[in-house]
Amino acid sequence: MSLQANDIDRWREQFPALSFTDDGERLHGAVRWAAPATPDQPATVFTARVEIVPGATFPFEPPKVRLLDPGGPLETTFHINADDTLCLWEDDWPVDEAPWLDARKLLDRITGWLQETAASWPGDDSCDLERYLSQERAGPQMVLYDATRLVTDEAVRTEGGPEVILVTDRVRRTGTIINGRRRNRRDRRLAWVADIGPVDRPIRTWDDVAPALGTHAAEVSRLIKMGVLDVVLLRYSRAGVDGALAVRTRPENSGIRITACESADTSTRTLTMRAGPARTALADVPIAIVGCGAIGSFAAELLFRAGARTLTLVDPELLRPGNVVRHFADLRHVGWPKPHAVRDCLSAIDPHVAAVTVVHDRVTTLAEATDLVLRHQILVDATGSGRASSLLATAVTRLDATAGHTVVSVCVQRDGHVLRVDRMPLRPGESHLPPLPALENTSRLRERGCGSPISPTPPGAAVAAAELALRVVIDEVTAEHALPATVADVRTPQDQPPFDVAGLIIGGHPRRAAS
Repeated sequence: MSLQANDIDRWREQFPALSFTDDGERLHGAVRWAAPATPDQPATVFTARVEIVPGATFPFEPPKVRLLDPGGPLETTFHINADDTLCLWEDDWPVDEAPWLDARKLLDRITGWLQETAASWPGDDSCDLERYLSQERAGPQMVLYDATRLVTDEAVRTEGGPEVILVTDRVRRTGTIINGRRRNRRDRRLAWVADIGPVDRPIRTWDDVAPALGTHAAEVSRLIKMGVLDVVLLRYSRAGVDGALAVRTRPENSGIRITACESADTSTRTLTMRAGPARTALADVPIAIVGCGAIGSFAAELLFRAGARTLTLVDPELLRPGNVVRHFADLRHVGWPKPHAVRDCLSAIDPHVAAVTVVHDRVTTLAEATDLVLRHQILVDATGSGRASSLLATAVTRLDATAGHTVVSVCVQRDGHVLRVDRMPLRPGESHLPPLPALENTSRLRERGCGSPISPTPPGAAVAAAELALRVVIDEVTAEHALPATVADVRTPQDQPPFDVAGLIIGGHPRRAAS
């Protein structure tokens, strides 16, 4: 829906009936609100005067509303913008549903804002204190920290820069900094971390920060004025929700100036918050990925992003330049063993990869396959090799079905037109879908130094196959048991049944990998 000038005119025409005046640019009028009752007096009704201006972004954003006179005692605290306009809606709305297009809803929202402000915003858990401070463009724009390793009430060293700095847990003893002189180069760009607890009003100046630092305020001020303390990180809470405010400090003749930096936690808990509901179930499950080529590398990435942290990566090959177009690793890893390359890429998502094991070798015997299955709750077979898949399938099906070990075998077929995932062992009453007849190898793609023909499977099919395998692993780990023994994704119409168990049964014809 698009609004024309006459639509905005019709919006303005609602206000005179509500006793607002309109000078063609600004609307002025009264809004009644009730201050909350106290033990000493009952609720009191006041009449505030406000100014409403539909700005350049209207109607796609709310009009600008300024409080001209609250009509009674009122201290503005939260939910007010830097230009002193009221922050009435923080959620995005499509313009055809925007509540501010209804004048009565807009005035009701203003009334609610006044009453919430008078009551000190009970239950409000918005942890956005940085919005009430100016942000300096020179210097670091983001401050990173690991919430599980922060050291409070001490000066600590920082790393990085100039755009991003990391607050470390390495304490710098500031008692050695005397007479305003730095002992060495490490006495620069230090940070101070303080836990100031619940806050009931925004922080706007150093005068708001200093009382929250308690007995450490004088020491922190001294270090700032000496130029050795660059960042103060304040941990706080609102309505039981934890937040953090990073401020950059600068000494001035009139005192200390603070500006806001965006801050972010780097702990595993925060890095996995967006991983999905299965992240807790996946966290400690030992999972092996055999075959770290196109499908296996992306399967490892998706599992890691979904919360899996105890991984074993198995592959005997080195990464070739031609692999990179459909591989999780990139040209920086050419010549690396594929499992090592994948592990290095995982560390760029979350550096905590101590539980990710790499094995630069192939599975060649039934004993090796059985040992690998026994050491992992889930084993993802992404080898694309009939021989390796047969070994792993035989190993898991020979075990006691109640042992709790599962092999999830994933492959692409017909140059990526068919994707298939099989889970073993079968549950009672299950069976795998029938095989898709093999076609003659029609690929003419060859790479010098690579013995096997190159599959023309596109990158998107490899990623889609990895995602299909992820769904089956999650289904198994969470014990939802909503998926059948075979899951197939048919990308294009097929003349024959689009299913293939090649490599899953002894004697089946081999399938080709997308390496």
